[in-house]
Amino acid sequence: MKTFKEISKEKDIIDSFVEYATGYLNIKTAPSIRLDSSVLSAYENRSFGSYSPGEHTIRINTGNRHIADVLRTLGHELVHHAQNEQGVLHNESGQTGSEHENEANALAGVLLRNFGKSNPLIRIVTGK
Repeated sequence: MKTFKEISKEKDIIDSFVEYATGYLNIKTAPSIRLDSSVLSAYENRSFGSYSPGEHTIRINTGNRHIADVLRTLGHELVHHAQNEQGVLHNESGQTGSEHENEANALAGVLLRNFGKSNPLIRIVTGK
Protein backbone atom coordinates (compact mmCIF):
# COMPACT_ATOMS: atom_id res chain seq x y z
CA MET A 1 0.00 0.00 0.00
CA LYS A 2 1.27 3.48 -0.85
CA THR A 3 1.93 6.04 1.82
CA PHE A 4 0.31 9.46 1.80
CA LYS A 5 3.70 10.97 0.96
CA GLU A 6 4.05 8.73 -2.11
CA ILE A 7 0.51 9.53 -3.26
CA SER A 8 1.13 13.26 -2.75
CA LYS A 9 4.33 13.14 -4.84
CA GLU A 10 2.52 11.24 -7.59
CA LYS A 11 -0.34 13.77 -7.62
CA ASP A 12 2.17 16.63 -8.00
CA ILE A 13 3.86 14.83 -10.89
CA ILE A 14 0.52 14.08 -12.56
CA ASP A 15 -0.53 17.74 -12.26
CA SER A 16 2.79 18.85 -13.74
CA PHE A 17 2.48 16.33 -16.58
CA VAL A 18 -1.07 17.48 -17.41
CA GLU A 19 0.15 21.08 -17.57
CA TYR A 20 3.03 20.09 -19.85
CA ALA A 21 0.91 17.85 -22.10
CA THR A 22 -1.95 20.32 -22.52
CA GLY A 23 0.56 22.91 -23.68
CA TYR A 24 2.37 20.50 -26.00
CA LEU A 25 -0.92 19.30 -27.52
CA ASN A 26 -2.38 22.82 -27.66
CA ILE A 27 -5.44 21.73 -25.69
CA LYS A 28 -7.86 24.61 -25.29
CA THR A 29 -10.09 23.27 -22.51
CA ALA A 30 -8.73 20.86 -19.92
CA PRO A 31 -10.73 17.65 -19.58
CA SER A 32 -11.97 16.32 -16.26
CA ILE A 33 -9.54 13.67 -15.04
CA ARG A 34 -10.56 10.90 -12.66
CA LEU A 35 -7.88 8.77 -11.01
CA ASP A 36 -9.04 5.33 -9.92
CA SER A 37 -6.76 3.43 -7.52
CA SER A 38 -8.78 0.22 -7.59
CA VAL A 39 -6.72 -2.69 -8.87
CA LEU A 40 -9.92 -4.42 -9.99
CA SER A 41 -11.02 -1.44 -12.07
CA ALA A 42 -8.50 -2.12 -14.85
CA TYR A 43 -9.66 -5.73 -15.02
CA GLU A 44 -13.34 -4.78 -15.04
CA ASN A 45 -12.87 -2.08 -17.70
CA ARG A 46 -10.35 -4.13 -19.69
CA SER A 47 -8.21 -1.00 -19.89
CA PHE A 48 -5.91 1.23 -17.84
CA GLY A 49 -7.60 4.37 -19.14
CA SER A 50 -10.41 5.78 -21.21
CA TYR A 51 -11.66 9.00 -22.72
CA SER A 52 -15.31 9.97 -23.02
CA PRO A 53 -15.56 12.52 -25.87
CA GLY A 54 -19.12 13.59 -25.06
CA GLU A 55 -18.28 14.30 -21.44
CA HIS A 56 -14.66 15.47 -21.96
CA THR A 57 -13.67 13.08 -19.17
CA ILE A 58 -10.57 10.95 -18.77
CA ARG A 59 -10.43 7.96 -16.42
CA ILE A 60 -7.02 6.60 -15.43
CA ASN A 61 -6.38 3.49 -13.37
CA THR A 62 -3.47 4.04 -10.97
CA GLY A 63 -3.77 0.87 -8.88
CA ASN A 64 -0.48 -1.01 -8.50
CA ARG A 65 1.16 0.87 -11.40
CA HIS A 66 4.41 2.82 -11.69
CA ILE A 67 3.96 6.57 -12.14
CA ALA A 68 5.65 6.50 -15.57
CA ASP A 69 3.10 3.94 -16.78
CA VAL A 70 0.24 6.05 -15.38
CA LEU A 71 1.59 9.13 -17.19
CA ARG A 72 1.89 7.26 -20.48
CA THR A 73 -1.75 6.19 -20.23
CA LEU A 74 -2.75 9.73 -19.27
CA GLY A 75 -0.81 11.10 -22.25
CA HIS A 76 -2.60 8.67 -24.57
CA GLU A 77 -6.01 9.81 -23.33
CA LEU A 78 -5.00 13.49 -23.49
CA VAL A 79 -4.14 12.96 -27.18
CA HIS A 80 -7.67 11.64 -27.69
CA HIS A 81 -9.00 14.77 -25.99
CA ALA A 82 -6.93 16.94 -28.34
CA GLN A 83 -8.23 14.92 -31.30
CA ASN A 84 -11.76 15.52 -30.03
CA GLU A 85 -11.14 19.28 -29.82
CA GLN A 86 -9.90 19.14 -33.42
CA GLY A 87 -13.15 17.43 -34.43
CA VAL A 88 -11.48 14.36 -35.93
CA LEU A 89 -12.72 11.59 -33.60
CA HIS A 90 -15.43 9.23 -34.84
CA ASN A 91 -16.94 5.91 -33.72
CA GLU A 92 -14.03 3.84 -35.05
CA SER A 93 -11.24 6.09 -33.70
CA GLY A 94 -10.53 3.86 -30.71
CA GLN A 95 -10.11 0.67 -32.72
CA THR A 96 -6.73 -1.04 -32.48
CA GLY A 97 -4.59 0.03 -35.43
CA SER A 98 -6.75 3.02 -36.35
CA GLU A 99 -5.06 6.27 -37.32
CA HIS A 100 -6.24 8.02 -34.15
CA GLU A 101 -5.27 5.16 -31.84
CA ASN A 102 -1.82 4.90 -33.42
CA GLU A 103 -1.33 8.66 -33.10
CA ALA A 104 -2.34 8.52 -29.42
CA ASN A 105 0.11 5.66 -28.79
CA ALA A 106 2.98 7.43 -30.53
CA LEU A 107 2.40 10.87 -29.01
CA ALA A 108 1.98 9.41 -25.51
CA GLY A 109 5.50 8.03 -25.81
CA VAL A 110 6.84 11.37 -27.02
CA LEU A 111 5.10 13.22 -24.19
CA LEU A 112 6.46 10.88 -21.53
CA ARG A 113 9.98 10.91 -22.93
CA ASN A 114 10.13 14.71 -23.22
CA PHE A 115 8.55 15.23 -19.79
CA GLY A 116 10.92 12.69 -18.24
CA LYS A 117 13.99 14.57 -19.48
CA SER A 118 13.18 17.54 -17.27
CA ASN A 119 11.38 15.58 -14.53
CA PRO A 120 13.61 12.69 -13.45
CA LEU A 121 11.41 12.17 -10.37
CA ILE A 122 9.10 9.98 -12.45
CA ARG A 123 11.78 7.28 -12.14
CA ILE A 124 12.26 7.57 -8.40
CA VAL A 125 8.92 8.75 -6.98
CA THR A 126 8.40 5.53 -5.06
CA GLY A 127 11.81 5.88 -3.41
CA LYS A 128 13.01 2.58 -4.88
